Amino acid sequence: MDKIKLAVAAREDKTPRQLRREAKIPATLYGPGQPSENVQIDAKEFSRLPKGAYSHMIELEMGKGKPVNAIIREVQRRGTTHEVLNVELYRVALDRKLTVTVPLKFIGVSTAVTVEGGQLIEVFQDAEIECLPGDIPDFIEADVSLITEIDQGLHFGELKISDKIKILNPEDEVVARVVAKKSAAEETPATAASEGAAAPEPAAAAS
Repeated sequence: MDKIKLAVAAREDKTPRQLRREAKIPATLYGPGQPSENVQIDAKEFSRLPKGAYSHMIELEMGKGKPVNAIIREVQRRGTTHEVLNVELYRVALDRKLTVTVPLKFIGVSTAVTVEGGQLIEVFQDAEIECLPGDIPDFIEADVSLITEIDQGLHFGELKISDKIKILNPEDEVVARVVAKKSAAEETPATAASEGAAAPEPAAAAS
């Protein structure tokens, strides 16, 4: 992925609401060894960031001095409109490992689907990893061709990754699995029914 850049300016002496009215997003830049800074970002420029910017290192152009390497730690949005209310930027050191979430890319074809007629269920869409900022991958491949039987799953421990990356999800946790089509169709309603039946129990016990 090409280097992602984002212009950041020192925050004006205005309330967060005033900044948002002027199409600017209040943000905070923090990290080890440096004091926190209140900054602001152009809302239109932030909206143009590629999806990968949320899991990769970005270069903050501060207007003076050297660019700052950072990652987007949190984006607060308004629930009704999804308007960005605040952004937290974490300053990173290139020689220090950090924890980020990256998407999974499902590849391959499972014979449990093509031959046995099962249905693939993608349990996870991303993985939590630890690595140096410069080693963050665009995605991690999950090869579902390793699933050869119905009711078999692909686990995090089976994913092939660089030795520069450590997956923090438990190795025995299922990334994807193939189930019989009938089971897949009934899974959500059955779960919902089970949860609905179990919900009243705490109230009964309390009374």
